[in-house]
Amino acid sequence: MLLTGEAEIDPAPFDTISYDLCSRRKEVVVVSADLSKYCQVVRVKQELPNQHLDVGMAEQNLLSVAAGISKAGFIPVATCFACYVTRRAYDQMMICMGTGPRTNVVIGFTPGIANPARIHHQAAEDLGMTRAIPNATVIDPMDVTDFRQALDVAVGMPGLIYMRGHRGNTPRILDPEKFRFEIGRTYRLVEGKGIGIISTGHATQWALEASSILSHRGVGHSVLHAPTIKPINEKEIADFCFAHDRVVTLENHQIVTGLGSLVAEIVSDIGGGPQVQRIGMPNSWAPGGTLPYIRRQLGLDATTLADRIEGTAE
Repeated sequence: MLLTGEAEIDPAPFDTISYDLCSRRKEVVVVSADLSKYCQVVRVKQELPNQHLDVGMAEQNLLSVAAGISKAGFIPVATCFACYVTRRAYDQMMICMGTGPRTNVVIGFTPGIANPARIHHQAAEDLGMTRAIPNATVIDPMDVTDFRQALDVAVGMPGLIYMRGHRGNTPRILDPEKFRFEIGRTYRLVEGKGIGIISTGHATQWALEASSILSHRGVGHSVLHAPTIKPINEKEIADFCFAHDRVVTLENHQIVTGLGSLVAEIVSDIGGGPQVQRIGMPNSWAPGGTLPYIRRQLGLDATTLADRIEGTAE
């Protein structure tokens, strides 16, 4: 069983993750854009100052400088809010980082509706944008365990790696003794028949909440966690989909261009597969507020999700 059973809460996961990584690998440099405090890059900044660089409130410069650092033989880990590091600096990410073999890691924090602010802070399209960059690697971890292991893998890979990050009160749901992150691999978290649920990132937490309700109702289902959006093991996705009567995808992202689109593409390329229902942020602006509030407004709270998923079996 990959799950811990009783989730632990880490109030500042990236502060520990980044410090541990930089302590082990002196060639790693964490780059910030005047948001080190808000991306929880505190210990590295204070205790390992030679491995931290702040370029100021200039996200396009953040990625340009990070790309330059990579050309000097270092491994940059550029950190910022996901909305800024993708939308505002997309050209720099694609051209400066995405066209060569040098390792460039970019971490986007507060993705999707994880940010309490409205439109300008909600990165609802970042996975689709980065998935479109040739040869890029795109990762959406679900918890502290996933995040830590994925970053360890990312700094050892060539090319551009875009990751969504977790900050503040992040649960540890996956057992670090049993879970092993691998690029492209998917993970069965709940075994069952009937409805197949495929999720990624924060939404895998939501899927597990809905799963508990579905199990109580006696609704047959299974849950597959897909932390890698690109490249993904298409055979694993196809095998999972074709083993179920209905498939539901769940993501903290627009249903356009994200995980749902990816799964639909894989199934349609094969042909004759199950119906795929995409659940996530609609292709419209989401409200601002707390995460529970926004989830309720968008029909992504646990009870409504369970109702929507169960409804696919009718």
